[in-house]
Amino acid sequence: MTSRSKVACSLREFRLARKLSQLELAKRAGISRQAFCAIEAGSAVPGTDVALRLAQALGVRVETLFRLEDAPRVLEATLAATSDVPAHETSRVVLAEIDGRWVAHPIDPRGHDSLARAADGLASAPGGKKSRSVQVEPLGDLESARQQLVVMGCAPALGLLAARLGGGPAGVRLSWIQGPSTAALEALGRGEVHVAGIHLLDEASGQYNGPVARRHFPDRGMLLINLASWEQGIVVAPGNPLKIRSATDLLRPRVRFVAREPGAGAHKLLERVLRGERSGRATPKGQGPAARGHLEVAEAIALGAADAGIAIRGAAIAYGLDFVPLAEERFDLVIPRESATDPRVERLVDTLGSRAFRRELDSVGGYLTSASGHQFAIPDAVGGSRGLPRRSG
Repeated sequence: MTSRSKVACSLREFRLARKLSQLELAKRAGISRQAFCAIEAGSAVPGTDVALRLAQALGVRVETLFRLEDAPRVLEATLAATSDVPAHETSRVVLAEIDGRWVAHPIDPRGHDSLARAADGLASAPGGKKSRSVQVEPLGDLESARQQLVVMGCAPALGLLAARLGGGPAGVRLSWIQGPSTAALEALGRGEVHVAGIHLLDEASGQYNGPVARRHFPDRGMLLINLASWEQGIVVAPGNPLKIRSATDLLRPRVRFVAREPGAGAHKLLERVLRGERSGRATPKGQGPAARGHLEVAEAIALGAADAGIAIRGAAIAYGLDFVPLAEERFDLVIPRESATDPRVERLVDTLGSRAFRRELDSVGGYLTSASGHQFAIPDAVGGSRGLPRRSG
C-alpha cells in the first residue's frame, strides 16, 4: 500500500450501514485491523486485490468505495423516452440501473412532491434535445440508487407502498414515476423501469391487465402482482350541482371537463362507457392541459377549475368531492418473470400482502385489498407460467 491523498474512501459509511466492526471487516478482507484502519482513515490506499476483497465483503463495487477526489463523479445514462432535458439546463433525476445500464427519469418540477423527494443526480444533455444520452452528476450514494426499484403507474397508493417498502432494516427503496398505464407498459418494454402499474380492461375477454400485458410481451413470461382494486368513475363538486349522473352528461356544452392523457386507464374507461351509452361522440373536450393523475383531476375540481373528471373514488374522498361510480377495476403491477426471485421483488410482495399495508390502505377509503399481493402468471409463447412462491406477510 502507498500513501496518497487524492483517493476518497467510503469504507466507514458502508461498514456502519452493514453493522460491522473494523476487526470483522478486516478479517473478511484478509488484512490486519491496523491496515484496515489506515485505509478507512484515508492515510493509505489499498492494492487492487485488497480493494476487490473489501468491495466483495460489503457487497458493493470497488468504484463505490474508492474514487479520486479531484475527479468529477459523472456517469452516462439513457434518458427515459417520455422525458426531455434541455441542453442548456440541468434536471433533477431519479436513476434506475436496469440490465447493466443507467436510466435517468427527470423529476417533474410541477409535481406536488417535487421538493419532497431527493434526486439521485443532476442530468444534462450535451448532445442537445435529440440525444437520449445524458451525463449525470450523482448527488448521493450510487449503491443505494443501484439497489432501488423504479415503478411507473398512476395509483396514488404507490406512494404508500414506497413508504412501507422502505421501512425497517430490510427495507427496499422504491421510486414512483407517475405515468398512465399504457406508458408504463411501454417503459417496461424499453427497459426504463423495473415495474409497470396498470389498470386496463381487455374488452374481448372481459379480463383486466393480463391479456393486455401479454400483447405487449408476447414472447416473454410476465407476472401480475395485485396492488388493490378500486372504483373508478366521475368526480364532481360536493352536492353534484350540475346533476351529472352518467358519462353522457359530460358532453353537455357547459360542463368543464378535466381530461386525462391518451393511454390512461381513465381515458379508456370513458371511451368504453360512452360507446355503451351510444353517445355518438368519443370523449368530451377537456379544459386546459390533461391531468397527470387521479389526484390532479380531483384537485382541479376542488379548486373550481373544472366541473368533472374521471378518477378513482379514493381521489374524490381525499378532496371531499362527490363521486359517480362507473366501474370496478383491478390495479396490478407487471414484472418480468425472471425478476421473481429478486430479493427486492420478494420484499415488495411481502409488503403488499402484509396486514399493515392492507389495513392502512383500507383506512384511506376507496380501495379493496382482499387480493393485495396475489400473483397471476402470464405464460410466454412456450407456455411457461412459473411464478413467485407466496410468502406470508
